Amino acid sequence: MAKNVKGYRYIEKKFPIAEINRICVSERIALKPIYMMHRIFARRIGSVFRTIILGALKDDSVNIMEEFYKSHRTDPDTNDITILDPMCGGGTTLIEGSRLGAKVIGFEINPIPWFITKCEMSIIEVNKLIETYKNLEITIGRKIKEMYKTKCPHCGEEGEIIYVFWIKKVKCPNCNKEIQLFKDYIVTYDKKEENFYLVCPRCLDVFHTTSLKEETTCPTCGNVFNPKNGVVVKNNITCPYCSHKFRLINVLKKQDEPLDAIPYAIDGFCHNCERRFIKKFDENDWKILKKVEDTFEENKSKLLFPKDEIPDGYNTNQMKKHNYKYWYQMFNKRQLLALSLLLEEIKKIEPKEVRDIFLLTFSETLRANNMFCYYDKRWAKQITPLFSRKDFAPVNFPLEQNVWGGKYGRGSFRQVFERVLKGKEFNLKPYERLYTNKGTKRIYLDEKIGEKEWAVYCMDAQDLDKIVKDKVDLVITDPPYFDSINYSEVYEFFYVWLKLALDYECFKNPSAINQNEAIVNEIQNKDKEHFKKILTNIFRKSANVLKDNGMFIFTFHDFSKEAWVDMLEIVKKAGLSVKKIHFYHGENVSAGHFGGQKSVFDGIWVCKKEKIEKVSISVEESIDLVWKEIDHLIDEIKKSKYFKLDENDIKIFVYGKCVEIYEKYNISISLNEFIEVALNKKAIENALNNVKKPKKVLITDFI
Repeated sequence: MAKNVKGYRYIEKKFPIAEINRICVSERIALKPIYMMHRIFARRIGSVFRTIILGALKDDSVNIMEEFYKSHRTDPDTNDITILDPMCGGGTTLIEGSRLGAKVIGFEINPIPWFITKCEMSIIEVNKLIETYKNLEITIGRKIKEMYKTKCPHCGEEGEIIYVFWIKKVKCPNCNKEIQLFKDYIVTYDKKEENFYLVCPRCLDVFHTTSLKEETTCPTCGNVFNPKNGVVVKNNITCPYCSHKFRLINVLKKQDEPLDAIPYAIDGFCHNCERRFIKKFDENDWKILKKVEDTFEENKSKLLFPKDEIPDGYNTNQMKKHNYKYWYQMFNKRQLLALSLLLEEIKKIEPKEVRDIFLLTFSETLRANNMFCYYDKRWAKQITPLFSRKDFAPVNFPLEQNVWGGKYGRGSFRQVFERVLKGKEFNLKPYERLYTNKGTKRIYLDEKIGEKEWAVYCMDAQDLDKIVKDKVDLVITDPPYFDSINYSEVYEFFYVWLKLALDYECFKNPSAINQNEAIVNEIQNKDKEHFKKILTNIFRKSANVLKDNGMFIFTFHDFSKEAWVDMLEIVKKAGLSVKKIHFYHGENVSAGHFGGQKSVFDGIWVCKKEKIEKVSISVEESIDLVWKEIDHLIDEIKKSKYFKLDENDIKIFVYGKCVEIYEKYNISISLNEFIEVALNKKAIENALNNVKKPKKVLITDFI
């Protein structure tokens, strides 16, 4: 354990919530490069875990933010210690621990986050990656780019496709005529510059206008239409021919296949004109697409793409209701051909360590190169990739991207590689951001990620004692939450592709979904008791390999009172005691955990193996202590001036502080009853009144 610590460690007493909250808000807007290499669900903020580790290794007299911005590569407090993360997910604990010079060990039951973490931790020569990319561009990149050529509408020269706009179609159940499922006829626009590109609902011509009029006339066919009014309003469709109204889901129930889609517009770039353009999907574009689709059909049996069925699941059933039965149905034929050819070439790369990095790049490329993506036509003028909302929601207006990529776009293979390259550079030259009133400064630190001994195992952490034979100094983890999204189902999207190219044992199974995963999923017959049993076993096994003076720290985010009560039960069964519960700004409000009731704050549970000698106090005294802790917490949050607290946030604080006080004292009622008593509406109102009106959060406040 830390060699110079006498008495309490920093995190047993305090946590720099104001300073860390300020960093969290900014870091969620722009993650550090190593965390941008591949999409990880419920990604934890690196700065928070750096602070947690330092707080667990330094005594309570230090200035923790000074330590935060120091290099610890040769620090005796952080070197030669061992940190275990039994549910390491995307590897945040391992990355931050490795930076500080610790030996890190991780376990992850799902092959996808395991593979991502392995690639994050690996030190790879950057020049070798660049050389390999250039070779790939010659062998397959040029061929893929040929599939995405188009003619510039201004000069007639060859240009490159950035995006292709598609629209799904359905037959009216009343008149049997084909309807394109436009919710409006605006392709893209910029109100400030009075630029609007519209598509005619009759002839599908695309044209420019400087204003939106309720009666707009197509310059090609003379059709008069309102560009703001399409045929679809919240999945309710009105036939433009017979005015029959019907719901899309009712039509889908009567057919077996997903809806067909047709291309109608292109967002492209001309190198000759050096300008971006919007144009109709014309006859020449149809010829190129037809040639590509014919090539796909001729070679379909030999191409490398997943033929697996989509399993039933809480998330996957969302698209199965739209008749998606196989994973490949999420892609069009041009995407499947391009991705298959690219994967074949990547499989040939040597050595294996370099090949893995390019397979990671390929995997992340899948997110923005499928027919579940759509166009952000108002602001960014770019693609919104799959899983931006952590689900499999089909869209009626899919957006296809140039798979290899060109000058513009988001999430093409070229752009993902550039992102991965920055991640690997970060391994050897990490930094922290220092925020001041004058702006942001990068503080580069003499630290390296993956330099010291590390290991990450793709296996059930209930068996970690078969691997971990020596005692560890710290257990730091972010377990799944009781009501969290079923990420194993969404990771399956990547797994079915990667298993075609990876020969690791964990990629030899038909599916990444594991019966021993700690989740609640009714469709997989995994209830809350299943979740508690597995989590208890993992906590117990982890505590068993923890040194007697070690610390067990985990982050937790759940809006359910019952979940906090259950979590304490799990902690106690593992032989641990709660010393402190801190809070920090953990989730974006829109992150998708809690339905309509949300709080952005995560709890940090600080636990030890030592038993607490409890003193008996009255319920009234204990409630006073809870609210004293909450008042202090609110005072700390107010220092940052960036957070408006609401009733849901205060409730989360009540849950956490009730657990903390309940662990310190003998109280005559159950924890569940204790929380109910503490949830006094008047006290919550008083706490909210104590919070000044916050300053509006602006990106310019942080960068």
